[in-house]
Amino acid sequence: MYEDKLDRTLELTTSILSMRDLDALLIKITDGITDDFGFEQNDLFLLNDEKDAYVLRVSKGYPVDLKETVEGVVMSVDKFKSDIATADRLGRFTYLYKADPSQNGRGYYGLVHPERVMLPRENPDDWHELDVLYVTLEDSEGNIIGFMEPDSPKNGKLPSKSLTTNLEIFASLASIAVANAEVLSKLERTVKGYKAMLDSTASLQEPGDIETTLKTIGNNLIQFVPHDELSIYMVDWTKNLLVPLYATGPYKEEVMADIGPLSGLAGEVARSGKVEIVADSIADERVEDIPGLESIELAQTMMAIPLKGKRGVEGVLELYRDKSKQFTQIEWSLAEPFAAHAAIAIENARLRQELKSNFESVQKSYEEIKKLDKMKDDLVDTISHEMRTPLTTVLGYLEMASAGMYGEVPPKMKGKFDTMLESVKRINVLISAMLELSRLETNTIKLDFEPVNIAMVTREVVKELEHEIAFKKHKVTVLFGNDLPVVEADRLRIHDVVENMVSNAVKYTRPGGTITIGADILGGRMHLWVKDNGMGIPPEEQDKIFDRFFLADAGLTREDGRLGVGLHISREVIRRHGGDMWFESTKGVGSTFHFAIPLRRSD
Repeated sequence: MYEDKLDRTLELTTSILSMRDLDALLIKITDGITDDFGFEQNDLFLLNDEKDAYVLRVSKGYPVDLKETVEGVVMSVDKFKSDIATADRLGRFTYLYKADPSQNGRGYYGLVHPERVMLPRENPDDWHELDVLYVTLEDSEGNIIGFMEPDSPKNGKLPSKSLTTNLEIFASLASIAVANAEVLSKLERTVKGYKAMLDSTASLQEPGDIETTLKTIGNNLIQFVPHDELSIYMVDWTKNLLVPLYATGPYKEEVMADIGPLSGLAGEVARSGKVEIVADSIADERVEDIPGLESIELAQTMMAIPLKGKRGVEGVLELYRDKSKQFTQIEWSLAEPFAAHAAIAIENARLRQELKSNFESVQKSYEEIKKLDKMKDDLVDTISHEMRTPLTTVLGYLEMASAGMYGEVPPKMKGKFDTMLESVKRINVLISAMLELSRLETNTIKLDFEPVNIAMVTREVVKELEHEIAFKKHKVTVLFGNDLPVVEADRLRIHDVVENMVSNAVKYTRPGGTITIGADILGGRMHLWVKDNGMGIPPEEQDKIFDRFFLADAGLTREDGRLGVGLHISREVIRRHGGDMWFESTKGVGSTFHFAIPLRRSD
């Protein structure tokens, strides 16, 4: 019976380790506690760094009326530490607080069976309604990032030794899953922000009018900083006026008609260049009434952001929502880049007005766009770097777990670990490719030149790819021995280039194909080529084959882990060796890819 429960625990944890959506993962964990561990109810809290507290994210088992009451309950970090300090520690992750029935439920935010509070604990191993079981979730450094509160065991008993053991196993792997999902969630938010920034950047480059541009920026901003109303004003310093450019919300017509003096809160923000957050727009005397809305009293929180351009403050962006949801400094940080885009949009509008008389202003606008493009490239580089550390951590834990360092691994579980390891390694390869691409784009790549035996490198590549070659039943022929001249090159990067050429030949050649690798001296340079009798490249795609992120239409999909940057990176690496890369291809017949590099490094 114990082994059956252990198998079910391992099966459950295997399924959650493969999940990437944090919300779905938390629901799955909670369902596992109630459905597989025999509890009627479970609460799952996660740490909110901004609040320095644990926030209830998922609950299951409460009556409908009580569920609404406990939704969003917050427990401070200090309170949680105090609670587990008074509890009995059953394991690394599990704590049991055996309540004194005389407490009568005081201090409890929710009870599944309040009618049982006054009942005595008849037997020492009976569960009492006021008992609390804590199951913690930890990150790789042992910090508690969340916890669960399984409640009301269906058998009415305190946790047995076997149940505690299964909870320990479950909590250990659930911790890894939650930590990984939170990392990916943060990455997704970063990528989402990156895409929104790209969208806003693209809108700045389009020839459309300023209202369309500001609408795009506003639509992107609301995804990160929820608000009920938005207003964007341009500052006319020569006339000391605030001119509305764009507005959303139920009163946008009144806002768009509100051309007035540079006064009140907006004027203060424009002159100081500092952000202002107002708790109550009615109570703050600096917030002026908009003509036509004097009789409407809306208790709102408000954030006014200066839109800073090259020539100073170009305008003011105002956000409004119900005062029960106060704006925060973190939300200002999220809004800042969009405010910068709005400022650029306003500045570009001014520049377009001056285009006929001031060509220099147009050139400055172009330089701003180039800076935004650099910011985009820097963000890709940052994302890739930030993913490196958590991926290495995940890979390390998976390898240790698969090797049995945390206990004996059943054969079924070993297969699951191997699949996960392969997926993480593939992601690591993709991240490495993105970092290499970033270095090439920013011209920060450094080549480590040394004597390199191309023949030995080629044979290493063929050896490393022998599994893929055997799987597709290809015949690979290397036409040279070890008598090729030694070249001065970056060995690791030349290895990657050869691997990319051979790997592509393997992928794009139907099973049972023929791949030939040859080399010679061409024009005083080392010349290596890889020929296949595969699918070939259609004429209409040949001009794009070395482009970034381009994938030839060969019946494969991006789901196999390809990014479409291998050939682009390979050619750039060869060019930085002073060489070149080219190909010939006929659709349905096959392709031959070549590169040639100098034998000696040139000054």
